[in-house]
Amino acid sequence: MKITKFIVFIGLLLVASMPLDAKTRRVGQKPVYMIGVGISLVDSMVFITDMMQVDSVTLEKKTNFLMDRQLYSFQLQRYLEQNYKGGPYVPSVFFGTKRKKMERQYLSLHKRYVNRKDLRMVLVDQGQFRFKTEEYVEQELVEIEKPKKKDNKK
Repeated sequence: MKITKFIVFIGLLLVASMPLDAKTRRVGQKPVYMIGVGISLVDSMVFITDMMQVDSVTLEKKTNFLMDRQLYSFQLQRYLEQNYKGGPYVPSVFFGTKRKKMERQYLSLHKRYVNRKDLRMVLVDQGQFRFKTEEYVEQELVEIEKPKKKDNKK
């Protein structure tokens, strides 16, 4: 009887410790709306892209957060560096799954920069630049150990 309970316990422990497939558990693909903003601090220019829909973007299911979001920022940064020689540029990407909310975000960004006298705003339309879907690659998390505190007792 004890051996049977022990074997069942070990079996349950092994099943519980098996990692689930992270892609099916944590991420999903959806179309999202994106706005890109690039700021050149050297010559005081702000570039704002049109709001555009990007299909099959990988989002974290629980929080709806964009995975590999830095790759979309790099797309905008490369475009600005190739077409406008005022760099370096600081890119930002705003995203959302709801069109109305992103339209309000776009109007808010536009209003924030259009009234500034110290910045020159450049609108980048979809004919000039479009975000391309980036392929998401699942990465393993590495746990970093915290350094142990030394006791300074005398």
